[in-house]
Amino acid sequence: MSKFGVIYAGAQKNVGPSGVTIVIIRKDLIGNARDVTPVMLDYKVHDENSSLYNTPPCFGVYMCDLVFDDLLAQGGLKEVEKKNQRKAKILYDAIDESRVFRCPVEKSVRSLMNVPFTLEKSELEGEFIKEARKEKMVQLKGHRSVGGMRASIHKAMPLAGVEKLVASMKDFQARHA
Repeated sequence: MSKFGVIYAGAQKNVGPSGVTIVIIRKDLIGNARDVTPVMLDYKVHDENSSLYNTPPCFGVYMCDLVFDDLLAQGGLKEVEKKNQRKAKILYDAIDESRVFRCPVEKSVRSLMNVPFTLEKSELEGEFIKEARKEKMVQLKGHRSVGGMRASIHKAMPLAGVEKLVASMKDFQARHA
């Protein structure tokens, strides 16, 4: 934290619901706003009012508190990172070892959170998505501009969910290789 003067973070998906923003600012930077700076962006006003200059988004702040409690209960960010790396490795390994599934993203830039994949026979993608939905695995259809499929394995997705997806992929492969 000491390396930065201001940390401004949109919190959606990782900390809380859309609309929650986290701002951490070093004390020596507070009070230097220009005259044209809107009051809501003058951090001195927020500091003088204990971050309560306006009514905060109570539900969003509450949800962030729950997420922070959960992160701490899991052992902190380092432990959650290890869990996320493990989940991503299991899924990417299954795709890379598959005879029918492919990942269109180069290994060095793959996301730990959103894993895109396709089928060698693209006409089977709808069938795979339909079968997955029957097993209560939803939202696998890829982004409308890219196509294919995408598994979002953010911190809320348990390891068991990734393992279930991989088992489903292996079963599908056995029937369609």
